Amino acid sequence: MAGRSKAGAFFWRAVALSGATALVAWMGTTGMATAAAAGGGAAKAGVAAVKSESDGLSRPLVGAYYYLWNPDNLVDGIVLRSHLVPPQVPPADLVNSDSPRTAARDIANAHKAGIDFFALDWWPYDPGYSGRDYLKADEDVKDFLAAPDLREMKFAMFYETWNLGFVGGAESTPVTFQTELHFDSDMLALARNYFANPSYLHIEGRPVVYLYLTRTLTGDVAGMMAGARAYLKAHGYNPFFIGDEVYWRVTPETQVPGGPVLTTQPQVARIEQFDAVTGYTFYYGDPSPATGPAGDSTGYPGMTNIAADQRFLLAVYRNATQNKVPVLPVVQPGFNDRGYRLATNHPALPRQWLPGEGPASTLDHFFRCVAIPGLDPALPVVMVTSWDDWDEDTGVEPIPGTPTARDDSPSGSAYSQGYEYGGEGTTTERTLGRDVALLDQDYAKGEVGAAAPAPGADCAKQ
Repeated sequence: MAGRSKAGAFFWRAVALSGATALVAWMGTTGMATAAAAGGGAAKAGVAAVKSESDGLSRPLVGAYYYLWNPDNLVDGIVLRSHLVPPQVPPADLVNSDSPRTAARDIANAHKAGIDFFALDWWPYDPGYSGRDYLKADEDVKDFLAAPDLREMKFAMFYETWNLGFVGGAESTPVTFQTELHFDSDMLALARNYFANPSYLHIEGRPVVYLYLTRTLTGDVAGMMAGARAYLKAHGYNPFFIGDEVYWRVTPETQVPGGPVLTTQPQVARIEQFDAVTGYTFYYGDPSPATGPAGDSTGYPGMTNIAADQRFLLAVYRNATQNKVPVLPVVQPGFNDRGYRLATNHPALPRQWLPGEGPASTLDHFFRCVAIPGLDPALPVVMVTSWDDWDEDTGVEPIPGTPTARDDSPSGSAYSQGYEYGGEGTTTERTLGRDVALLDQDYAKGEVGAAAPAPGADCAKQ
């Protein structure tokens, strides 16, 4: 489906901004650097880690965002892999979201990779699908839930808030009376259709709902969330809402005429409406160094300060609420949306941490250098972006193909930017499995989050 993506919808071509010093200077201009230094990202006092027999959680959880839009979203020519020479888009029957067989294979592979649950994308009224509505969205989920090995995997719903009326030019989703009614209706539909499923993910005995792009909500967000909670409670439901708030720049909750469209300040009043917050991605492709570390998206990630900058961002958001709202780290294997958004010229984030390293080395470093030291003991959950998003090439599912840096553009590198893709096979899956095992070991020893050992030299800029 052309034009659909997560991170790339709002970001433009990056320009250079080098060094953690630049990030601290940028944060300092917003007043956040002092707060982060003071708090250090310590665990919320007196809050036990998520661990209960009723919830079945005996260790940190690892979740992955999962899309139910294939093969519709794998139209030839609009994803990076279809432009490679040779192309690497798999046969549609191997990525068919309408098939329980596809879901069964993905659950089995994810289980081997240490993934505990999928956050299933749910986007009714998606303009990218002709005639897509509640029926189609729920049919997609129904096919997934028909997988014979579903008992091996938990799932939660991942709600697209721009379903509520996202305004692209203002990068906002205004909360109105109609918005609140729409949100209430959608949440009740999710609750009635999925919360009772034995495989549905619960935290603290409550069904989990991920909300995408809450960082664009403006207006009476507190009223919307309180109203939805009361409405659902009246029907017997008490969901655990996780908002998508953690990013380098967000939309101010209160819109001031003539004021900034975006801000680097965490919107505390909005964040406090959720039970926890995370980010869909920390990839930054904006050209303005005033709103984020543009240099982190230029070149191989191991040659930048990307790991230190992301750890810093997590600390900033924890300290923004004085550790009242848990903050969940997110990792990804890379980013490249140039296949269908070439004109915006977003820089590719390669899957190789440094030249010559393996196709899962970026994911490996993000997990060890950001997720483990950035884990919030108040809610030890790590998110992976994603299992199967081909648009932005963030998938960790096994990918076939011949390793190549060549593409079908006149220059031979407009899409790949000279980075190698292909031949990943099960490398990413196996690497993630090892990293999850390491997370479990460190968690058992109490060496995660603020108590984690200082990241090694391989986590620092080379």
